[in-house]
Amino acid sequence: MPSAKDILRKFTELKTLPHVAIKVTQLVNDDRSTMHDFEEIIKLDPVLVTRLLRLVNSPFFGLSQKVGTISKAVVFTGMTQLRNLVAVESLREMFKGDDVDFSAQKLWLHSATVAILSGMIAKRIFGKDSEDIFLAGIIHDIGLIVENQVVGEQLRVACKAFREEQGTLIECERNAIGADHAEVGYLLVKDWGLPLEVLSAIKAHHLSRQIKSVSSPGSILQLAEFMAGKMQYWAIPGPLEKLPLELAAHVKERMADYKIIIRDLPGEMAKAKELYESDE
Repeated sequence: MPSAKDILRKFTELKTLPHVAIKVTQLVNDDRSTMHDFEEIIKLDPVLVTRLLRLVNSPFFGLSQKVGTISKAVVFTGMTQLRNLVAVESLREMFKGDDVDFSAQKLWLHSATVAILSGMIAKRIFGKDSEDIFLAGIIHDIGLIVENQVVGEQLRVACKAFREEQGTLIECERNAIGADHAEVGYLLVKDWGLPLEVLSAIKAHHLSRQIKSVSSPGSILQLAEFMAGKMQYWAIPGPLEKLPLELAAHVKERMADYKIIIRDLPGEMAKAKELYESDE
């Protein structure tokens, strides 16, 4: 059976983020970067410019006056939000195509839901900045896209086994493929220059034994995935994986707060639709 590294070597559609996304990520990580630097990069991509202006003028930002220039849009979005927008725009084409056993479009909606829930949990429950955990949510299942292209038949075997409750998704993948999407996704994005917390969250979002704290990015992703599954925003239909004991106890303790998050989710998704929805 192929290893996660073997699968990545065969993956040809997107080994790295496009040039604009890589450059924006580098600028975010450089303390000397200015908003002018971002503007110079963004203006080279007309599609991205359109998306940026649509986003900054959407209910997501709730500005009283319309923004019509790239420079002002960059200022309003901020560096990390801009990085997320560029990453989402760059990845959008990957999440297309459906068949009976695997729907890339449903995976995209699941990822968007997990991203928004992760951001809400980070901010409302733990008082953390939400931009990095939002990005982790958007790309946490990207390994499934890689597996679909490289070992699609084996992935469908894993999906079938998962639906039939023959194990967790990770266990079914390892049995059918020899690797799992968390490991594949981690290896794919490791060279993108993303924050370490984003990488660790992708790698650990199915590993309950590796919980460092209930407020860690990996834990937040697990909480968001569980909530998304409860609301049937599935990545792959199948049994809902139980929360680790520490997270289950935390949710019980903060149940009132989590009920408010669930109540507010549709409104937050509507506000953020310019960031994650396709133009199609």
